[in-house]
Amino acid sequence: MQDYAGIVGVDGLVLTGNELELTDAEVAAGETYASKLARLVLPAMQQGAVLTMSCHMPNFAEVAERPKVNGAYDYTGYSPNHTGGNVVSRILPGGDLHDVYTGYLDLVADFLGRMQAADVPVIFRPFHENNGSWFWWGAAYCTPSEYKNLFRSTVEYLRDEKGLHNLLYAYSPNGPIKDAADYAERYPGDAFIDITGFDLYHRDPQKDDMWMKGFDATMDVVDQFAEAHGKLAAVTEAGILVGNTGGALAKTGNQRPDWFNEALKTITPHKMAYFLTWANFNEDNFDQPYLVTAKRGHEMANEFIDFYNAPSSIFAKQMPELASITTNIVPAMSSYGYLTAPGATARVLAPMTITARVAGEEKTAQFVLKKKDGTTFATIPAARKGDALTGEITADALVAAGQTVGTIALELDGKMADSVMVLFNMPEPPKDPALVDDFESYYGDGGLLKAAYSTNCGTGCSVEPLLSAKHAGGETGLDFHYTITKDGYGGIVKNLGGVDWSPYDAVQFWVMPDGKGQKLICQLNANGEDFEVDLTDVAQQTAPQLVTLPFSLFRGKNGGTFDKSAVQHFAIYCNTIGDAGVDSHIYFDDIRAVKK
Repeated sequence: MQDYAGIVGVDGLVLTGNELELTDAEVAAGETYASKLARLVLPAMQQGAVLTMSCHMPNFAEVAERPKVNGAYDYTGYSPNHTGGNVVSRILPGGDLHDVYTGYLDLVADFLGRMQAADVPVIFRPFHENNGSWFWWGAAYCTPSEYKNLFRSTVEYLRDEKGLHNLLYAYSPNGPIKDAADYAERYPGDAFIDITGFDLYHRDPQKDDMWMKGFDATMDVVDQFAEAHGKLAAVTEAGILVGNTGGALAKTGNQRPDWFNEALKTITPHKMAYFLTWANFNEDNFDQPYLVTAKRGHEMANEFIDFYNAPSSIFAKQMPELASITTNIVPAMSSYGYLTAPGATARVLAPMTITARVAGEEKTAQFVLKKKDGTTFATIPAARKGDALTGEITADALVAAGQTVGTIALELDGKMADSVMVLFNMPEPPKDPALVDDFESYYGDGGLLKAAYSTNCGTGCSVEPLLSAKHAGGETGLDFHYTITKDGYGGIVKNLGGVDWSPYDAVQFWVMPDGKGQKLICQLNANGEDFEVDLTDVAQQTAPQLVTLPFSLFRGKNGGTFDKSAVQHFAIYCNTIGDAGVDSHIYFDDIRAVKK
């Protein structure tokens, strides 16, 4: 019996020829990637499946440098993991790469428009796993306000410029999710999101590991967030990852052969609308067990058949007739507003214009400026022209602010619509290309430190960068506070923006280890590849020391060669060694590139 999944996923890579080919006959007949993809997915939709689309978007800074093809930008290839170029800030409205980005969205809109013409709704899920550091839209490479405004402007472009009204928008940061505040950090807002989801993969499963417990805890958080915001919840990506080869399931030797039924049992008590696994590309890269013949297949095929037959799993043939379901239709939010300048962690050093976008018919609009202690030092009336709001920060307001971390909030009809953290009268220290961090530029504010670093953790784990009185020089250092469980990990990542370290041949830092002997990793990223040095021997000690790591010691996860002329990020990770969890602190200071 042939059946389709209840939820069918496609990716924007298909629209640039990365995961789909056109034959010569199809090209001659006028077929495009968009029309072919539409033709391929419609049978599943007609059988009852729901369609979702993600987008592994190319690095638009690299696209802009390529020669155009027949007058159009060339979006081919795979480069979402190329994190250089400050892409997010440059593709926002007004940025120098905005037309490169909207040209790509036009390709996406071509396919989505075909679905609209066929009366097919689509769950559109751009900029997924945004709290990680592996895509150019990740937390290490853009501020929260930049990410939110990119998502917002994308919705507005597809809805208002391209006339697409068959889309449900999904927000899907990477799990594990600690709490609602963690989940909401880059949430674009209720006016722009329909489905609150998350992605979470089970890396190198072991028979007795605790991954399902962490999976369950993350669903608790997302369940509650969805309920509070009136949204649907979903597991927007999940599955198994074995090793670092890019594949998912192993051909043989899988330690959790009944993984799909375990996941189903864990998901069922929650209010997740669906869970999506990734694709089967070939015999070396696949996410679902497969059959070769009716009697021969992958070693997990029998368990997957049990999963298919389970009463609580629904595939396309078991889907209800969605068009006949009676629902309570709630109109989309027609009134909203958000700040467009300044962005999060911007330094406000001189009089400037605050700008915002707004929809709806508000009676009053104003910008409220507060100090770190919450006291209001300026309330600025907002002037509206079309869908834009503006207000002026005066010299007198800056005098009233003093030197402080503070906030700028947009209030519509007395209610806060958006807010960003900014730095009033706090100049940026001189640039030093060799310096990763000496932890002296945060003015003693832990919130600024956390804004400068993104985190990446395994299920049940957490990591928190804190300012510390334990340091090598100056007044402060870094407290790397990590909590890791069996088979877990936690790390912090700082964006270096493609800095040129050609004059140097090593990275150096002061460290006070904790003696716990966990697997301590120093990581650099260049050209989309992570390069690492194992410092477990250092983690076994407790004495403060200066560590110097020649670039020649760093090994690429994909076997590449480290390019010191364009270093994208620096990271510290700690992985669990042994069965016991660890909650501890390691202290760092004066992290920089050096010439030995």
